[in-house]
Amino acid sequence: MYQPSAEHLAALHAAAPAAELCVARDEHTAAELIRDAEVVLGNRYFLQSLPHARCLRWMQSNSMGVDRILEAGPAVANLLLTNARGIYDDELAEHALALVLALVRGLHQARDQQHVQRWERQSLRRLKGMQALILGWGGIGQGIAARLNGLGVRVQAARRSHAGPPVLDAAGVTVWGPETWRGALATTDVLLLALPLTPETYHLVGGAELAALPSDAMVVNIGRGGTLDEMALLTSLECNHLSGAALDVVEQEPLPADHPLWREPKLLLTPHVGRSIEHPPYRWERLFVENVRRYAAGEPLLNVVDQSRGY
Repeated sequence: MYQPSAEHLAALHAAAPAAELCVARDEHTAAELIRDAEVVLGNRYFLQSLPHARCLRWMQSNSMGVDRILEAGPAVANLLLTNARGIYDDELAEHALALVLALVRGLHQARDQQHVQRWERQSLRRLKGMQALILGWGGIGQGIAARLNGLGVRVQAARRSHAGPPVLDAAGVTVWGPETWRGALATTDVLLLALPLTPETYHLVGGAELAALPSDAMVVNIGRGGTLDEMALLTSLECNHLSGAALDVVEQEPLPADHPLWREPKLLLTPHVGRSIEHPPYRWERLFVENVRRYAAGEPLLNVVDQSRGY
């Protein structure tokens, strides 16, 4: 459910010549077209039109996170669901690195709005030699690790599928399991969250985890709002337990103008732009075309979501 360019539409037709391709340009049209649709491509109007679906078998999302789609519960439980995993890994990793660098070098506080005419140098930290812990060891987490490694940061990570004691992987990253990663918090300078939002990850990092960090540690969330307890983070910042934090995602988006997060001077906020606004041709177009070809040919699809895990 999106407006395809002529070139993209032609590529979809070539991938599945026997398919009838219809474009939903508004919510009303989407509700009409989905009645007999077997496949839906794109997120727009999907949840609004879903109650009208009668023949739907597969939904291809153009987002990585599918938590909002899965909130539909039984309505999507029997659907084949695929996402845009991997398409935006580099962009998100670059944004995470930008947030880390901004915190380390104090860029978010370089201009004090109460003393805009003061030119005052400060003692700043260096990224080289720091230790980072990345929660979420998918493509985004690994992209962040590669960039931090290149800047002399010692990187550790937590991976849901890892069992047993921490191990050193081929990239030189120490990988912890879901039950043991908290053991690394006491020596972590930068805690980065690159997690999907699932029942297991909701408020995974809360007051206890933040308290276990060193008093000058920093926290960055590039994954999903809700994986971090924002009120616990705010308390840690207000009590000077953490030196700074950066959030590209929050639980309530857009963040209300009167939300206390806006008033915390040690917090850097960006408006969910880790994946920024795109213009055609979209980076997910090739994935859509390939999956349509596979679907028409009866082949396994790429990026199938495990609904039991939530990603």
